[in-house]
Order: sequence, then structure tokens, then C-alpha cells
Amino acid sequence: MSEGNPEADNEQAKLPACLIALVTSPTGLGRFVRFALVGLSGTGVNMGTFWLLTRVAHAPDLAAIVAGYVAATLSNFMLNEVWTFRDRRTKGAEATMTRLARFCVVSGVAIGIYYAIYIPLTRNLEVYDLLALGIAIVVGMLWNFSANSLWTWRKRSQDAQSDG
Repeated sequence: MSEGNPEADNEQAKLPACLIALVTSPTGLGRFVRFALVGLSGTGVNMGTFWLLTRVAHAPDLAAIVAGYVAATLSNFMLNEVWTFRDRRTKGAEATMTRLARFCVVSGVAIGIYYAIYIPLTRNLEVYDLLALGIAIVVGMLWNFSANSLWTWRKRSQDAQSDG
């Protein structure tokens, strides 16, 4: 807290509540923050898998990217399903499997984006592999959020219009 400035103290005290409101907000910004947090956990899964496969199992880096991405994709789908897009879910196994299939299609495009960024950075520019992967993940996140918001977990009113 700042000495002698009650207004600054009051604003600092409000910060945790503002951050909680942002993360729990159903608005686009709140949803993006939740998506980014899920993505951050997926980044840990992705990079952890990559590190284990390349450093411990001595697997080729391009194969380890795929394995890490598959593990992160499944983890991210589950977390996004129950947290980020919970208000857009429709019930039932068929609906869940449809969303999972769509999520995997979006993720398939993203792995292409990853390779398009990772290979030139590591092969041509000799960027450290984990840094190159991190850059690819950030770029891929923008694609993933946009495509998944508009297609995988689109608003129910859009579903009704396009399906019926």
C-alpha cells in the first residue's frame, strides 16, 4: 500500500476482485482470459511432453511436437469444455463428441501453423527449440481461440439457425 494516498490504497485493494471478475466474466474478454489460462496449462503439458521425449527418450523433435500437441489438445479440450465455454455446451455424448471432433480439426490446422513457424526458426535461424515452440504456441493460440469460439463452441442461437 502507498503511504499517504488513500485513493491508491483503495484501487490496489480492488485489484484482486477486478481480476477475479475478469476471469469469471461471460464476456469475450473474460472468455479469452480463461482460454489463455487453459492454454497456459496446455503449454506446460505440451512443453513438458516435448522435453521428456526429446531430452529423456531422445525422440526426434518433430515427432515430439506432435505427441506434445496431442496431449495438450486433449487436456485443453476438457478444460475448455468445463470452464471456458461451459455456457455454450449442449448436453449429450453426441454433442460432446462433435465438439471434440471440431476442436481436433481446429487443432490440426494449428499444428500446421506450429510447424510453419517452428521449422524455419530452428532450422534456418537456429533459434533455441523451446523458444521457437513458445513463439509457435502464442501464434497458434490466436487461431485456436477465434476458430473455437466461432465454430466449436458457437452460440446456441447460431447452432439453431444453421442446423435447422
